[in-house]
Amino acid sequence: METSEQGAVRAVFEDLGGFNAVRQQGEGEGPLVGHLLRANIQLAAIPVFARKGIAETTVNDLLETARVSRRTFYKYFANKMDVLESIYRTAVVLLLARFREMQDDAGSAEAWLRGMVARFFDYHLAVGPIIRLMQEEALRADSPLASHRQRAHEEMGRLLAERLHGEGDERDPLTYRALIWAMEAASLELLTGAATAIEIERAKTVLGDLLIAALRPRAA
Repeated sequence: METSEQGAVRAVFEDLGGFNAVRQQGEGEGPLVGHLLRANIQLAAIPVFARKGIAETTVNDLLETARVSRRTFYKYFANKMDVLESIYRTAVVLLLARFREMQDDAGSAEAWLRGMVARFFDYHLAVGPIIRLMQEEALRADSPLASHRQRAHEEMGRLLAERLHGEGDERDPLTYRALIWAMEAASLELLTGAATAIEIERAKTVLGDLLIAALRPRAA
């Protein structure tokens, strides 16, 4: 039976695009069943990592929670860190996919920027403990997550430049990176401090204002 913790994670996962989004992004090769098995192991592992931390989590913990055989586990993952890296990579893929969808649907650049900030914080706070753990791990230069964080920042920067460049607004790429760092740091601070709903909404407003002031000064 699925726990409430796993149910919350699954709800966020599906809201971001779920299994179909992973499949469309081309994560790995093979039939759909392979994608579903990988995703199931990832989803089951999230509460385990969040509860026990990286050091204390074992492959046996992941096998038991996902209810898969050792043979099935090692068909898709080399070890527990490979699972965590896959979770982080999948999270990035799904979040960026949602940002792209919002980019197409938003009526204005300002609305998209505010929507992106809101989605970023909502997602991070909905599955807070695992996001905090992965963020801290990705900040370590020697972590396998570090390169994915770097690519995620580059892709988010490209999305910002893409939308704004089309309206004649070119910026130094470092401008986008600095704004992404600000969002990331604010998210980590909120996750570390068990922020209240009011503080979260304040962060959304302030970061939204910051992005608009920096990237759309005429509209600020």
